[in-house]
Amino acid sequence: MLTFDPVGLTSTQRDGDACVVCHKKWPRPRVRVGCLPNSAPVMACDDCAEALLPSKDNSVPVPRHSRAFS
Repeated sequence: MLTFDPVGLTSTQRDGDACVVCHKKWPRPRVRVGCLPNSAPVMACDDCAEALLPSKDNSVPVPRHSRAFS
């Protein structure tokens, strides 16, 4: 779980009423992405949460080679 510094957040972000990343207020952010140092939850909208949270897919991409095997 990420810990966010409240100094850079607006009051609506600190209260969980706005996305911690994009400030969107509607629809109200529903994904908990972290907390403040006082343990208050920090929320994000679905799109921003996807970028902040680690992927549930644990696979590692395999690099592609530019040449085919002979």
